Amino acid sequence: MTSERLLKRAAEATRSSKRVQLHASADATEIARDISAMANSGGGVVVVAGVVEEERLHEELERRVEPEFDGFEAHPVVRAGTPATALVVEAAVGMPLVFVDDGELYFRRGGRSSRAHGNDVRDFILRQLNATRRQWIANIRQVMHAPDRAEVAIVETADRDEEGRPTLIRLTTDPHAPLYGQVDPDQSHPYRQKEAIAEANRRLDGTRSVNAFDVLSVRRVYDITEASRPEFVHVPKFGSPQYSDAFVDWLVEQDARDPGFFEAAKSRYLATRGSRR
Repeated sequence: MTSERLLKRAAEATRSSKRVQLHASADATEIARDISAMANSGGGVVVVAGVVEEERLHEELERRVEPEFDGFEAHPVVRAGTPATALVVEAAVGMPLVFVDDGELYFRRGGRSSRAHGNDVRDFILRQLNATRRQWIANIRQVMHAPDRAEVAIVETADRDEEGRPTLIRLTTDPHAPLYGQVDPDQSHPYRQKEAIAEANRRLDGTRSVNAFDVLSVRRVYDITEASRPEFVHVPKFGSPQYSDAFVDWLVEQDARDPGFFEAAKSRYLATRGSRR
C-alpha cells in the first residue's frame, strides 16, 4: 500500500485495523511496539493524536526495538478537525524486529499488535523470499538487456580467507574502478548505529551530543547509503546497517567545519518531507 493511501486511511479511519493503529495519546512504549508489529507485518500506519516529537520517537525506537529500525516517517494529518500525526511504517527487511522490553516478536492481528504465532513468522519469511525472487528476476533482466558486446566476468583473487572466500584487494569509491574480492564487513564497518553514535560522541569530546535522529537526518540529506557511499555504510542481508571509522571521522570533520552541521541537517530533512516535530 502506498504512502498516500496510508495517509488517507490515517485521516479517515474510525477504528484500528491490520494496517492502521489509532492512539489517543503518545505513549512511547505502545507506539514502539505497534511500529515493530507494523514493520513485521509488511508496513502500515500508526496514528497518534496531537503532534509527535519525531526526534524523541527515534530515540525510543533505538532503545526498544532491535535490530535498529528507522523505516518510518511522521506526517501531520487532520482527523475530524483535530491535528494528529501519522507514522507511515515501512516493512521490515531481512529479519523481524524484536520488541526489547519483553524480548517478543509482535505482528498485526486484526486491529491489535499481538505476540507472534507460527503463521506470522511463516508469512514474514515468505515475504522475504518473494522480495528476493523479484530481485533475482530484475538482475536476470539486467543481464539479458546488457549492451551488445558486454561481458560478465568471474574474477578469482589469489588471497583467500580461512573459509576460502576471496579477500579484499582495494576498497574504492571510484565509479569507474572495478572492485574485486570482498572484505570482512565486521572489520571494515565495525559499528552498529548505537556504537557509531557513541564513538562520534567520544571523539566530539563533550562539545555536543549526537543522537539517532541526527545520524538519520545526515544520512537522508547527504544520501549516505551502501550504494552511494560503500566506504561509510554496509547493510548485511540479515541485520541492521554497519558503519565504518571513515563515517565517524566524516561526521566529526563536518561538525568541526560547521558547528551547526547536525541542526542544519535535521532542518533540511524535516523540510524535505513537510514534517514537523
